[in-house]
Amino acid sequence: MVLLRPLLLVVLLAISGCSLPPFMKGSGDTAAASPTSRAPGSGPVLATPTEALPPPAGAEPAIDALPPAPLPRERPRTAPATLGPASKALVSQAQAQRKKGDLPGASVSLDRALRIEPNNPLLWIEMGRLRMDQRNFPQAENMGRKALAMSVGDDRTQSSAWQLISDSLRARGKNPEAEDAAAKARALVQQ
Repeated sequence: MVLLRPLLLVVLLAISGCSLPPFMKGSGDTAAASPTSRAPGSGPVLATPTEALPPPAGAEPAIDALPPAPLPRERPRTAPATLGPASKALVSQAQAQRKKGDLPGASVSLDRALRIEPNNPLLWIEMGRLRMDQRNFPQAENMGRKALAMSVGDDRTQSSAWQLISDSLRARGKNPEAEDAAAKARALVQQ
């Protein structure tokens, strides 16, 4: 449907352009602009197919002859996200710091890991969990949504991201939205 509009516009412009006399310099005499009284070399260089052959009577427009649009394909599945060795060591360090109550230290460790692998959704989920511990629930939700966008095709990681979003929403008292997010997390695990 989206491709039909530009195609229809092109066809209409071509048809309307064929019905107009060519532009000629001079006094504006319409008789001089008629196709029969053209001076050699003053007309269009190329003849359009609509001028050469009139459309047959009862012919359907070419727009209906377009093939149907292809159906959308399923998203390809990707391998589950993993942490590199350096990021894994920094996440382990951050988790130990969280257990000791050193939340600023854990944040520094996770920031370092994110500088190493900024497109790893597992790091964003871990940072979101740290934000939950810091009681920064809106930022935790944002980090879960960022991880969700980065993990298309990875059901396990997306399930973890939805669970983080659910926990953040529940902590802010948005229970219906939290239940929807938790249901999405459960549905991804069951696939």
